[in-house]
Amino acid sequence: MMTKTEWLKWADGRSIDLDGVSKDNPYQCADAVKSYVKKCYGFDFVFTSPSNPYGYASGLYLYFDEHPEFKGKFIRIKNTPDFVPQKGDIVEWGAGDPCGKAGHTAVALGKSTDTTKWFSSLDQNWKKPYCRKVLHRYTGVLGVIRPLLKVTTTDLNVRDGAGTNYKKIGEIPKGELVKPSKYTDGWAYIPAYGGWVAGNYLD
Repeated sequence: MMTKTEWLKWADGRSIDLDGVSKDNPYQCADAVKSYVKKCYGFDFVFTSPSNPYGYASGLYLYFDEHPEFKGKFIRIKNTPDFVPQKGDIVEWGAGDPCGKAGHTAVALGKSTDTTKWFSSLDQNWKKPYCRKVLHRYTGVLGVIRPLLKVTTTDLNVRDGAGTNYKKIGEIPKGELVKPSKYTDGWAYIPAYGGWVAGNYLD
């Protein structure tokens, strides 16, 4: 499977159609997000659910609990005045300006220049029928569906402090999804393992 970094590079400039739903405009924003989830996290999903029978893009956020395939792999986070998306977040817009009744969805780039006023994402069907980098305001953004971080190296060491000089207390296998609770000096604390790992091996 790809890392989120690999997918963002691979998808940039591509036209992605996974479902063939619209012959007039087959390259929907939802197709790009479905591609991202499949290639990086290994499962298929559809935006339709009992409360979202038309499969509107905004429905993944609004009816997140109706998508059990995301449980234990992603969490829902609300847009607030101090919120800034992270790389790999699935950004969800609601109905209305600027997205119309279906809303919109994209994958956040997580650039260091992102602020509480502007953020960047990789969008398909945002005025163009292919994936491209777009700078957005937060108008209409409901929030994000955030993936847990994936271990990118074989047997990542867990230590009892934030540094290589601390005692090794365990390992996390490659591909495992983890949820850090805090960071310091490039190290991430993983509560489920009771220790610290080098953050550069998480994606």
